[in-house]
Amino acid sequence: MLKFSKYCTIRLDEDLKNWRIQMNQLLYISKGELFWQQEERGTTLACQAIEKYKSNLREISQRKEWKTKGAGALFMGLSTSNGEEFLGTTGTLVSDAVFTEEGEFIYSALLDTGTAIYSKPLSQCENYEGLILRKNDLKVYDMANDQKNNRLAIAASTLSYDRHIAILGIDSAHIDFLTEGDSLDGNPYFDPKNPDQLYYDSCGFAYGEHGNILGVGAKEICRLNLQSGALDTILENNKFDFIKPQVDLEGNLYFIQKPYHSFANTSFSFKNLLLAPVKIIKALVGWLDFFTTRYAGESLKTTGANPAKMKQKSEEEIFIEGNLINAQKTLTENQKSGEKFPGIAPKSWELMKMTRDGKISSIKKGVLAYRLSKDDEIFYSNGKHLIKISPQKSEELICEANLITKIIYS
Repeated sequence: MLKFSKYCTIRLDEDLKNWRIQMNQLLYISKGELFWQQEERGTTLACQAIEKYKSNLREISQRKEWKTKGAGALFMGLSTSNGEEFLGTTGTLVSDAVFTEEGEFIYSALLDTGTAIYSKPLSQCENYEGLILRKNDLKVYDMANDQKNNRLAIAASTLSYDRHIAILGIDSAHIDFLTEGDSLDGNPYFDPKNPDQLYYDSCGFAYGEHGNILGVGAKEICRLNLQSGALDTILENNKFDFIKPQVDLEGNLYFIQKPYHSFANTSFSFKNLLLAPVKIIKALVGWLDFFTTRYAGESLKTTGANPAKMKQKSEEEIFIEGNLINAQKTLTENQKSGEKFPGIAPKSWELMKMTRDGKISSIKKGVLAYRLSKDDEIFYSNGKHLIKISPQKSEELICEANLITKIIYS
């Protein structure tokens, strides 16, 4: 094996007759944008689905500019310096991406009107995109690619609080939901040796007798057999969330473990929304906005620019994986602890490994996202840096990047 460049490897076939070049590519998603890691920096990848959507809304904004300009709009709290804010395009983002065997990648985009999924080759990023799916009544948050069977596993919502696992045929665009009920299912991952075994994380909603949401349970890791339909709970503990399962070629299970914080509110029910006076509705909307931001990753509130009506969250506090984190405080703590590459992820967020015989060990503390490679390397983000852990457990800084939520590696 000869090293050709940082992410390129030249391999000799087993029969020693043919050379082939295998390009190991690294992508990541940071703040809703997709980046291609080249040498020591990330290059933003243009996603035409989002750019076209924003372009269309800019045209609409220009035609309706009179509604968001002038003293009347300012008084009504509708004035914006950017029409995109008023029309909600600031909520459009790349939610996930996967590689294909053909050297292409597939990405999913969350739009105000549903989801778009496209494929495109890295070699022609500016020129070509192939449509796989466009639906207005569906939002796709996570994806996994089964290259052998040309299908995607997706975590999707039909515009409700629930989120479920489904199989999407890449060629047919047919969607078959596998899970159902009052649950939040996410982060599907195919077993690399047996793609009929699908791992994902899941938690359930708890409802009161009047239909009000009492809380959300701790996340557990499940394994679904796509042939038999057998469902097994692999990891569960009411003190921890177990999220983002991945499996290596030896059958070891990796996951992030973080403390579970219950969420409960018995004061409101959805039925109250129709009966409540205005002052209670304001409180209810605030609670629902907190709930959807924490567990669905989206806000119910608009982003009008009236200073009197805007209530900005402290820049030091951010929502990550359903938790409100004081980024500056956590960064300072990690710096004081002597971390080589300190980040904003709490040390209680640990990347764990469970062997096939059930032994669990900690790989790294302070992890927001990670990705396994076929060469026994691990790429992870701590919220400030993208780092590679070698098979010998040494760490190498790949780049500085804030709030990486997904890492994609071929």
